[in-house]
Amino acid sequence: MGSVVLMKGMWQSWWTRLSVIAGFGLLVRLAFVLGITRFDEPVGDQLYYSAQALTNARGGWFEQPFAQGMPAADHPPLTSLLLTPVTWLTKSSGSFITAQRLTMVVIGVASIVVVAMIGRLLAGERVGLFAAVITAVYANIWVNDGLVMAETPTFFLLAITMLMALIYRRQHHRKYLVGLGATSGLLALTRPELLLVTVLVVFFIIGVHRAEDVKQRLKSAAIVLIASLIVIAPWVIWNQSRFSDSVYISTNDGLTLAGANCDSTYYNDIGSWDIWCAYETSIPKDADASQASTLMRHDGLSYWRDHITRYPVVAAARIARVLSVGFIGSNSNAGASEGRPTWVSLLGVIQFWFIAVAAAIGWRNVSNRSDRWTLLALLPVIVVVAMVANAYVRFRLPAEVGLIVLAAIGINQVFNAKQKPKASCASE
Repeated sequence: MGSVVLMKGMWQSWWTRLSVIAGFGLLVRLAFVLGITRFDEPVGDQLYYSAQALTNARGGWFEQPFAQGMPAADHPPLTSLLLTPVTWLTKSSGSFITAQRLTMVVIGVASIVVVAMIGRLLAGERVGLFAAVITAVYANIWVNDGLVMAETPTFFLLAITMLMALIYRRQHHRKYLVGLGATSGLLALTRPELLLVTVLVVFFIIGVHRAEDVKQRLKSAAIVLIASLIVIAPWVIWNQSRFSDSVYISTNDGLTLAGANCDSTYYNDIGSWDIWCAYETSIPKDADASQASTLMRHDGLSYWRDHITRYPVVAAARIARVLSVGFIGSNSNAGASEGRPTWVSLLGVIQFWFIAVAAAIGWRNVSNRSDRWTLLALLPVIVVVAMVANAYVRFRLPAEVGLIVLAAIGINQVFNAKQKPKASCASE
């Protein structure tokens, strides 16, 4: 009898139930990796991250995987750096790509736990569990965990940043300022546009400290900025010494702008992104990646200026794409070119629509204004990034942490509304 009571008590534990949900999320991700992507060759950005980790493991730290001896900063370093140890351990076995994907799975499962903690902090244990379930089964999340992409560490770090910001609003302890600065810096080392997170965190800190004098608010903001710079600075300084032209976070901005602004994306598949447009730029044979990026950036911006009257149509199409309200087929094709099966992309669209509706309900039921805007702070960022650069659905991921938590709050509100009539009937 005692053992039954003990088991019942354990099952009632929030952490036990969360562990079961996280375990289910692990099974979903393992099924995708071992059953679907295991024998797929890396394509798209996966190819760079995987090959860069292998190059690092062989001792060529951030040298071009495909041009020996040339410096590489095609993407920020953190994703490849995270994959380097497991690649070093498994490179001789020939199974290092599967090992890289399984590393992403581990990070993805950790994200389920962190998102659950955000939900519990904001609205209670049941909301935390709802948030964990959504993160475990949402295709736009677990598909990244089965590939070799920056989105998995990005989602994890964003969840940690959001959790620390929400805790800091309740407990003004300096250690959270340092943590917020450090994670913001790490985010910039996963995706360059997420350097904006540091700016948002600074504004958040200043807003939280309204009751304090200006000097104290600036001091708190300075702690965040300094911590962020300490994380980012080594990579930036090293890049300045390696390339001909100035490189800060990555050399990918030129490629991105050239691929975003061309006939293909303005008049054919409107609002899309086309890498072949970037390859139309004439690059001297002896140019390094920074010089190539400069030339591509010039071509992309020149095209944008010459077709500025067409740009509003393109920008509107990109907003529709990144919010999954249009161009679904084109987006699915783009996902397939990066290793995302079409059925996964379509499942992600359907799930996103449900999440968006639930999040709208949840938004109305978050009483604290600061918490509410913290959850949605990155939505404007992803819209701007889509308009300027790329509207692939995976670029929406920075806003998905907050949307998932809001959806969990909304689902909980619907459950509560259904239970109230039952409770009133029982009392009668």
